Amino acid sequence: MENMAHFYSRLPVTPTEHQTRLLEEIAYLEARLRDIGITGDCAYEKSLARSYDALLRERREQLADSGIQLSHPEE
Repeated sequence: MENMAHFYSRLPVTPTEHQTRLLEEIAYLEARLRDIGITGDCAYEKSLARSYDALLRERREQLADSGIQLSHPEE
């Protein structure tokens, strides 16, 4: 756990490491959205879903700017 915290608390050293971090964040956010659903069951989950959706768009844009394009079958 400490190694993971260290990995995410320091700046990426290489462009590849930055892209790897973005891909991991995207995977995490997509999994969380699947778990709670796009609309959520309560106000808290709906708020989380909106936040995760905004973060997903931001991370995908950052990844595209770094030179990697993801396909988005749900869009």
